[in-house]
Amino acid sequence: MNAVFNGLNRILQVLSAILFTLLVLATTWQVFSRLVLNSPVTWSEELAKMLFVWLSFLGAALAYGERGHMAVEFVARKFDEKKERGFAIWTHVVSLVFALIALVWGGWSAAMNAWSQNLTALPINIGSVYLVMPIAGVAIALYAIYHIIEISAGRESNYPIPEAELAAAEGEELAKEAEEEIRLDDEGEFIEDEDEAKKAHVTYDNEVDVVDESDRQKGADK
Repeated sequence: MNAVFNGLNRILQVLSAILFTLLVLATTWQVFSRLVLNSPVTWSEELAKMLFVWLSFLGAALAYGERGHMAVEFVARKFDEKKERGFAIWTHVVSLVFALIALVWGGWSAAMNAWSQNLTALPINIGSVYLVMPIAGVAIALYAIYHIIEISAGRESNYPIPEAELAAAEGEELAKEAEEEIRLDDEGEFIEDEDEAKKAHVTYDNEVDVVDESDRQKGADK
């Protein structure tokens, strides 16, 4: 399942980047042709609208897969871990049902109904614009199944972790690793208490961790 998740992420990222680039180019050409060439083209506006629709749906699916949407956790976090996990799984179940019914089934029906209607300035039918809905729906459904499995197995947090909390956790981990490295003696063995620290010619300070005695003497000489 991880391979499917990573592959889907990669595909949506590439498609979103391509669509965004084309959207910028189409919009730029529209402005340039109107203000500089004084000869506005009609197809650029319709193309920009179509690209924007596709980018919005695929970008929304990608953001859902990466758990980038806003999550209101105030009520759920009032319960214990088991119930909180149940709430988290339930949100993805709702997302799965919505994706299958509203986007896949509803989007496909809308695309088929509009398949015979053509755009005015582009040789493309309106159904091809609506086709992005079932595509995004399939992506969201796969993401929802992945998150349900990962949360149920305890391999994923119940709710998205803010970047500030991630940075704080990484900082604590680095500080812990640095503390362990400082408390190693000359032979690379871990110093357990103050007595062992003295034997290793270092002094153990509760606030500063471990301070080399020779370095302290140098500071006193200065």
